[in-house]
Amino acid sequence: MAIGECPLLAWGAVSSTASSDARFLLRPWWVLSHLFVVALVVTMVSLGFWQLRRLDEKRDRNALIESRMDQPTVAVDDLLAPGDGADAVGEARFRQVTAVGTYDDGATVVVRNRSQDGVAGAWLVTPLVLEDGARVGVLRGFVSFTADGSIVEAAAPTGEVSVDGMIVDPGSFDGTAPQDLAPLLAAEDVVPGLVLAESSTPAEPALADATTAGPTSLLVVPPPELSEGPHLGYAAQWFIFATIAVVGYPLVLRRVLARRGKEVDDDVVVDDDHGGGRTPGGTDLDAELDDLLRQGG
Repeated sequence: MAIGECPLLAWGAVSSTASSDARFLLRPWWVLSHLFVVALVVTMVSLGFWQLRRLDEKRDRNALIESRMDQPTVAVDDLLAPGDGADAVGEARFRQVTAVGTYDDGATVVVRNRSQDGVAGAWLVTPLVLEDGARVGVLRGFVSFTADGSIVEAAAPTGEVSVDGMIVDPGSFDGTAPQDLAPLLAAEDVVPGLVLAESSTPAEPALADATTAGPTSLLVVPPPELSEGPHLGYAAQWFIFATIAVVGYPLVLRRVLARRGKEVDDDVVVDDDHGGGRTPGGTDLDAELDDLLRQGG
């Protein structure tokens, strides 16, 4: 082989390698990697739009609460009656109402697995017997656990009581609340919605205030919070993650290709002085061995 032909052979080897340099990206392992990244991007974008939908729902709910609270306060039996369905409760929820009657303290329902201000406990829901004989469940407040692990007992006011509060839909509660309230709400004489008590006359005997709050106190359950929550921030995070994947993955592939091409170039060694060369697929160790053999010869 002529010495002048060696560079041409080497260049042909490099060109052939470069033209097929990216074919390894079509191997099964790399195809799985591409599909995984695509699925990841689609999932992150979907989660971002899901958070935006949650944000829209929260805004609609806040607007509904504000509009209902701006309406005049009415008697609870003007809005709901025993036997009414879910549609009636949906139309009445978040309305400000008054309820006058006497508590049936013996029928109090303990709604388990509740928490308030970081304290575990339960809600106390006591039916209030109205003047017409119908009963409405009143969510009187939150109580914590006693030292022995039982729920704090808080007796309801006796005699005629006037309760001011907001109608809430028991179907919107989470956890064990629907199960705990089901027997009470299934009664034929019970109004399907609950009254979330804000105050009562006379006041709750165990109601906490600034000077008497303690482990055995009854705490008023706060109304629904009018906030948009973290949904907008979460949506932005998911879209940022998706953008990083879309931009970053091709850059990673480009870097892999560049490194692989450099390794191929390093493997193609042409020795013009000796008229020989190495074909693609050699290693740096081969080059060092050749040098040692030439020096030893």
